[in-house]
Parts: sequence; C-alpha cells; structure tokens
Amino acid sequence: MNARTAAGIAVGLLIAFALGWLARGGPPDVPASPRPERAADRAAPAALETALSLEDPLERTRALLDLLDRTDPALALPFHEKLRELRQAGLVDEIAEILVAHWWAEAAPDVAFAHPIPPRWPDRHPWVRTVLQEWTPRDPAAAAEAAQALADTPGSGRTAAARAVVDAWLELETLPDPAPLFGLLEGLEPIVRGGALLHIARSLIEDRGVEPALDYARGIRTSSGLRGNMLQEFLARTGVALLDVDSARAVAWATEYADTDYGPGIHKHVAYYWALREGRPAMDWAVALPDDAAKSTILKRAWISFSRKHEADARAWLAEHPPHPLMRATYRQFVRELGRSDPQAGLAVADRAREPAYRDELRAAAAEGWIVADPRAARVWLADAGLPPALAAKVRAAGRRNQPARPAPTEKDDGEDR
Repeated sequence: MNARTAAGIAVGLLIAFALGWLARGGPPDVPASPRPERAADRAAPAALETALSLEDPLERTRALLDLLDRTDPALALPFHEKLRELRQAGLVDEIAEILVAHWWAEAAPDVAFAHPIPPRWPDRHPWVRTVLQEWTPRDPAAAAEAAQALADTPGSGRTAAARAVVDAWLELETLPDPAPLFGLLEGLEPIVRGGALLHIARSLIEDRGVEPALDYARGIRTSSGLRGNMLQEFLARTGVALLDVDSARAVAWATEYADTDYGPGIHKHVAYYWALREGRPAMDWAVALPDDAAKSTILKRAWISFSRKHEADARAWLAEHPPHPLMRATYRQFVRELGRSDPQAGLAVADRAREPAYRDELRAAAAEGWIVADPRAARVWLADAGLPPALAAKVRAAGRRNQPARPAPTEKDDGEDR
C-alpha cells in the first residue's frame, strides 16, 4: 500500500461512515494488490507512538502509512495494544483507527474484528465498519454472522456493523444467499431494520434495474431458507421502493402477491407510502380493493398518511365520496366536526351512505356536532328526524354534555364584614 492509495482508502471509508445507509463504498471483490515484503519489526509498536505524536495531520498520516507498509501483520496484537494505550492518551483519531483496521483486516479480518478499538463516541464505530467492509466481499456469511453476534447494546456497534455489511454486500457482483444478512437485520430495532430493507430494495432497483431486482426478490422464496416476517417485510419494502419508479409498478407488485400470506403486508406498506405522496389515487385504489379481512387496515393506513400529509384535500375527498362502511370511525368524526360549522353539509354526506343503519349513525353524528353549535335548531330537527331512539338519545346527551355549567349557589350576603 503506498501513501496515496491508502490515504484514498481512508478518505473513502470516512465518507462511507458519515453517510450511513446512503454510503455504498464497500471495497471491490478483487484480490489485494501485491505488497512489498514486510519485516517483523519488533520496534513497530514504539514507532507507532512517534508517528501519531506528529502534530501536522498530513505528516502524521504519511508516517503511519509508511509504518504500516513495512510492518508485518504478525505484529498486529502488540500493535493493537499500543493503539489502545495511545487512545487513552488522546493520540488516536478516526483516520488512524481506519488505517490500522484496514491493514489488519487485509490479513485476518476475523481476528481484527475480535479486537476492536472502543469508539470515543457511542454512535461512531470506524474500526467495526472498516473491518467489515474488508471482510464482507471475501466471506459475506461469516461477516454477517460476526456482526449479528455483537451484543445488543448502544456501544457494541451492531447497527454500524449492519450498515457496513449491507453496503459491502450490495457491491458484490453476484449476490449470495441473503439469509445470513437478513438474520443480522432481524435483530435491529424496527425502524432501523425497515430502513435497511428499504435501502436494499432501492439499491437493487437503481443499480441492477427493476426486473432483475424483482426477480431477485421473488427468488428468495425458493432459493433461500428465509421465511416469515423478514421475507414479508422485504417484499413489502420492495413495493415501497417501486413507488420511486412508478406507482403502477408498485400496485402490480402488490397484486402479484394478493393471494399469498405476504399480500396484506405489501398492500399496507404501499397504501401508506403512496398516500404520503399522492393521497387521492392511493385512497381510490384502497377503496376499490376486494373486500376481505385486511381491507379495513389497508384503508386505515392510507387514510392516516393522506389526512396527515394533505389534510384539506383529505377532507374534500371524504365529502366527495359515499361513506365507506370500513371507514365508520373516520366518517363519524368527519360529519360530527362538519355538523358544528355546516350541519346541512354534514347531513348531506351522511345521506349518501348506502346502508340505512349506517346512514342513521352518521346523521346522528352530524347532529351531535350541530347540537353543540346551535342547540335550538338541532333539537327542532331531531324532533322530526326519525332517528332510532338510542341514536336520538345519544344526540341529546351530546347537547347536555356541552351545556355551560351553572354557577354554584353562594351564601346570601348578610352585610357583615368578612
């Protein structure tokens, strides 16, 4: 390794570390370049302190690179002990960690991984990331299993390790069995795991094309022992990734799995993320799905995104469509709120419900809002509305709950000073 090459590697690894999941800087799957003969220099650990004590960053880096170039990795353990000692003295920065980790990992990645330098900050793990980026192209399964074996604690670096394995794994020309990789991801926090799976799906689509990526996802069911929740989540995240390309492709992907156990999960993810982007077409799609046990949840996920991201348009969509029976709670709240400001509009929405019982339920909800805003007019309407007694009683109760409290009686003033 000459100085220029190693410095370039160091900078590249730092960039990959800083960018997290977006970094795609794993080393290529090619043999290491020839190196000059290295001497088992017993003075190397002491020379390490001399190199790292230099104040100028460029001189310090050049000195360290020169030392590593002429030091046999057989001395890695005493070198490592000296590095830990110098870390306590404040002489080891991340560039030094990366360069030493890369030097050791080229020779024995498994041993280097077993001897990390504790990070100075709990969320920064340059040693772990560097070793895994070197190890994964050589033995993806072993690297993933080693990362998975890290303790599930904030300081262990398991998340950083997973990111490094994923980044390097995606750079492989031929992707291996993903079971070890997904086994690693399964142990992460749900939000981190979901982000990792979405990153994998998006990267496969962007780098290898839509159809190759989908063929790979389809093939996991037959070529790998992966089953259950992890496979379902990856297939669902693949649907979300397809929204970046074309919503029609995402819908087609969901339809492809509609009759499988993975169908509901894919539909829920597509509905939620599509509605964040385009509320109306996502809602129209969800409403048009066949009625089954999962449809209520799919509609709910789409509505949550639509109403939060596009609130005014979401309310307009409700006003324009006949109330759907699987959205009872949403429509009850909508017509109740509408009854406060425009009771006739609220009743008009309720009257479009196709089922008589559902229609009465929504008319009563509109009246509950109305009786708060205009009690006299609402009671006049209620007398001739023909609502079932239980619903009419519910409207009257809403009016009583919102009546202003009467002032508490006070003692009669007897004229005495108090």
